[in-house]
Amino acid sequence: MMKKPTLTFALTACFVSFALFAAGCGGDDESSSQTTTDASTEASTDEWADSLCSALARWKKDLEEAAAPLTDLSSLSEESLQQAADDAKTATETLSDSLNELGRPDISSGEQVRSSVQDLATDVANGANEIETAVEGVGSVADIPSAIDTITATVTDMGTEVDGAVQTLEDADVSGELKTAFADADSCGELH
Repeated sequence: MMKKPTLTFALTACFVSFALFAAGCGGDDESSSQTTTDASTEASTDEWADSLCSALARWKKDLEEAAAPLTDLSSLSEESLQQAADDAKTATETLSDSLNELGRPDISSGEQVRSSVQDLATDVANGANEIETAVEGVGSVADIPSAIDTITATVTDMGTEVDGAVQTLEDADVSGELKTAFADADSCGELH
């Protein structure tokens, strides 16, 4: 059961990736309105950036809350692990839905950005399914370390997927419009 610190590290690494995402794109201070758009529509760059960061910040908060009961190794149980996994899956499904609803930002490379974010939505949804499968395989307390290993690896993979999406967004933002929008969105500051 000493694997829990590794899970905490992996969750932290995933959130650091999100913070780097916002920072890498410019991330932190002013306000924009939060909207979510149909995937086939265009959103202003400011609205799109704010919506993306809001979705990621909400996911981060929800995952932190889901993982909180797992910090006390003495009370770790099949039930607490299952509840945390259920909460994380719900949070990840909400994130995936939010990412899929973003649409494309109103920039020349908007379709490339939209596609990258939708790929990330699919990747995190797949990760949530992998975590759920690992937890469903827990039949006794003795199975928990193996499940935590799988969860840790999956969360680490999600961080890698976020890094890939960040790189795609940076590469697509030739004119710096996204960087400016992320810098102006208060919700991006929440990721730091």
